[in-house]
Amino acid sequence: MYIAGMVGTGKSQVLKALVQFFHLRMESYHLVIIAPTGSAAALLGGSTYHSMFRINGDGAQTSNIQLAQIKSKLQGVQYVFLDEVSMLSCRDMYLISARLARVMNNLDIPFGGINMIFVGDFAQLLPIIGQEHAALYSRTAGKNATSLQEQEAAIGKALWHQITTVVILRDNMRQRAQSAEDAQFREALVNMRYKACTPADIAFLKSRVSSQLPG
Repeated sequence: MYIAGMVGTGKSQVLKALVQFFHLRMESYHLVIIAPTGSAAALLGGSTYHSMFRINGDGAQTSNIQLAQIKSKLQGVQYVFLDEVSMLSCRDMYLISARLARVMNNLDIPFGGINMIFVGDFAQLLPIIGQEHAALYSRTAGKNATSLQEQEAAIGKALWHQITTVVILRDNMRQRAQSAEDAQFREALVNMRYKACTPADIAFLKSRVSSQLPG
């Protein structure tokens, strides 16, 4: 499934609730938390998917010993919580699925049958390599699949399109009390994120300029 929402809507609180849920059931081993970067993973108390799944992205083969080590780390795991999904490229998605399928010895099912919870905001960070061209919402990724990497990207994009359970968090939990102007400013910022500002948004933003004096 995919959990979406802009900053302040409570995505991190959902994770905390999930962690607490499994803790109270004494089943914390069922859930692992990963992210694309070390800083994002540290904020969640998790690991990068590179270190968790031994993915380096250069196509190097993983030994059977390493695969056994990954399988040992995933013993009992039923749910993978992946934050900052906007930073994943289509090929990254393929590599994660292919690695889990191989580790779980279940090659016919995406991600080896493990439940994936993707979380993030596509109006924020892009994949470091490839930027919008490589993003999961890209219209061009995998389109000209003449190389192995482009073919992998095409598969990764298809995997993303199979995710049909989507939850979008809309209420800003950090700012519950807001004036009419606060709401108008927030709406303008939301529209700006998606390159969809209206004339009313632009007029409102111009009305907030403090001074026309040079400097």
